Amino acid sequence: MKQKIKVAAIVCLACLSALCCRAQDDLDRPYTTSEKQRVDTAMLDCIYLYAASDTVLAQTNERYAILQAGREWTKFMSYETYWTDSLLNSRDWKITVREFEKLEPPVRGYFPDQYLRRVADNVYEVQGMVFVDFYVYKDSVAAPAWTLSADTATVCGYLCRKATARFRGRQWEAWYTEEIPVDAGPWKLCGLPGLILRASTPDGLLSFEAQSVRRGGAYSVMQEVPSSHAQRISRADVLKLERYAALEHDEYMSARIELLYSANGDGFPKRTFYQPLELE
Repeated sequence: MKQKIKVAAIVCLACLSALCCRAQDDLDRPYTTSEKQRVDTAMLDCIYLYAASDTVLAQTNERYAILQAGREWTKFMSYETYWTDSLLNSRDWKITVREFEKLEPPVRGYFPDQYLRRVADNVYEVQGMVFVDFYVYKDSVAAPAWTLSADTATVCGYLCRKATARFRGRQWEAWYTEEIPVDAGPWKLCGLPGLILRASTPDGLLSFEAQSVRRGGAYSVMQEVPSSHAQRISRADVLKLERYAALEHDEYMSARIELLYSANGDGFPKRTFYQPLELE
């Protein structure tokens, strides 16, 4: 019996040793991300704080995102994604998993979608995810029909003017600065004679506010090649997916995994955070 126990112990130690070696090997492999294609060079970067509130859950989520504006393209995405790409680019895209894990982005909070916009015709390629579903879609949309106002305010150190518009089912109030004559803004908000530095809905449920503006950035606006796992679907289908995944969350998740579980054993919540940018 003692001999059997001794053999079993040796086998277990050997297995653990093999697992540790494999883990070490994984840490020393190159850190990789999706393939990128450079499409433009950023003339400026603007970092925004995005806030969204769900009154049903009495919860507010905040995320940092960044706008890169070039001559022909703009891109709006999570600041964490930008930070990772900038880091990899500065090291010629050569870094190990171990080296990457030692680094920490300056801010947390992931903005899930990326909006690459061709300025000439206002066509967007949107890539994003809803929990476990990755998607990509094209959106050809006219800029919001803004009504300009004489009201002024200072945002992020710039004199701004006010404009209002109804866009995709919501009323928006935007503050833009003619000191930066760039037709761009957060998310899909654009079409004003200056960079949009602040935008919010009158009900206070959604807002973007510029935190810093950096002119003449050398880092390129980049297009990420969609993952092979991404579904090519319509914008309308994305809106339906967002609603279903949030408001029927338990049903959505149980349809995508074989075993329904959670840390407390009660299953997934019926509802999760829901405050979409687009209602229609």
